Amino acid sequence: MLNPWFVTGFSDAESSFSVFVTKKSALRVGWELSASFQIGLDAKDKFLLDLIQAYFGVGKVYKAEKNIYRYMVRTIKELKVIIDHFDKYPLITQKKGDFILFKNVVDLMNKKEYLKFEGLQKIVAIKAAMNRGLSDNLKIAFPNVISVNRSLKIDIKIPDPHWLAGFTSGEGYFRVKIISQSKQVQLEFKLVQHSKDELLISSLTEYLQCGNIYKYRESVNFVVTKHDNLIKKIIPFFDKYKIIGVKVKDFSDFKQVLDMMKNKDHLTSEGLKKIIDIKNGMSTQRKID
Repeated sequence: MLNPWFVTGFSDAESSFSVFVTKKSALRVGWELSASFQIGLDAKDKFLLDLIQAYFGVGKVYKAEKNIYRYMVRTIKELKVIIDHFDKYPLITQKKGDFILFKNVVDLMNKKEYLKFEGLQKIVAIKAAMNRGLSDNLKIAFPNVISVNRSLKIDIKIPDPHWLAGFTSGEGYFRVKIISQSKQVQLEFKLVQHSKDELLISSLTEYLQCGNIYKYRESVNFVVTKHDNLIKKIIPFFDKYKIIGVKVKDFSDFKQVLDMMKNKDHLTSEGLKKIIDIKNGMSTQRKID
């Protein structure tokens, strides 16, 4: 069984809360309303979606497109299970804002408010503040709707180490780099998030007692490259609080290369060749077993 905080951390990284308003002339108000919680992953991580579905006990995992699987919860009854979880184990990224708005929509759906045009307008105003806002068609259909206020103060304190294990399972990278000219080997652990969550990502330097923060366009990156920090801080942390999913294999390969570098194997042509082979089988190059 997954740790609850792992589920929240992974959801902070990979999930989405969505509200759909679709034209349907057969209905009295002319529009159909639905809501969903979902997580989409590469086929390599389908078993992680199965674990999440088993944890919640609701929803379905299905093949959405080539090499992509999706876990989705759509019924009001089942969405209550999702909402109860995040009320007890709160999200801490800006995604919490979407969750709060989503929760308000589900509450209005429970009260059948969407069956009245005034209630539908309330929901559209909430949807306007979620994710990417309203589509052009909805803006035309509801020209007088004003988006609700999305102001939200996030508590950026990491609540539990399992949260970070879950978040890293979604947004973490264990990388081996080979500098072609000098044949030098560099190792890098990195967490990437949108700049809206800069305060959270920046707090990792204190939480893990290592690393640096780099900004690039609309992203903020937490990066650890020093071997001493990788050996004494990062590896022990994730040995204790387990990553789950295909990135476990990257973590294992990363540790193997780090051990080889400690033994100076990377300075030999044979050792370097082995490291290159390991690198070439990691991350997006990894094949499904």
